[in-house]
Amino acid sequence: MAGRWLRPGLIGGGLALASLPLHMALSHALSVELAAVLVAAIGAIYVGFALQRGTMRQMIVELTVATGFIAAAMAGLWLSAWVLPAAYAAHGLWDTLHHREHDALATIPRWYPPFCAVFDGVFAAGLAAIWIAQP
Repeated sequence: MAGRWLRPGLIGGGLALASLPLHMALSHALSVELAAVLVAAIGAIYVGFALQRGTMRQMIVELTVATGFIAAAMAGLWLSAWVLPAAYAAHGLWDTLHHREHDALATIPRWYPPFCAVFDGVFAAGLAAIWIAQP
């Protein structure tokens, strides 16, 4: 069982590591803006899965949670940038819940939760490290 999650997790972690240098090259303000846009977008991905083949309940749950990630993106822009790494980490937990196939959550491809959860965790930690190191 662990083997089938290993490859998607490695790919997710690799993509997160590959995307972090861009944030090192950007000014802090642009890095925050990019991170906010991306967390809003990834927060809404599950809505697409729910709309594709979900029940009304699943659509409502996924849309409600996506709204929370959009709110987190706005809070990261307007209140504190540190909301954003926390939002990525929270999205990783949301991915993990989808791995357990709850009836209230949209049905998604089996490879996606480990891929996205590892991406989110690595990206959250890397983004925080970059922002701490920036002058």
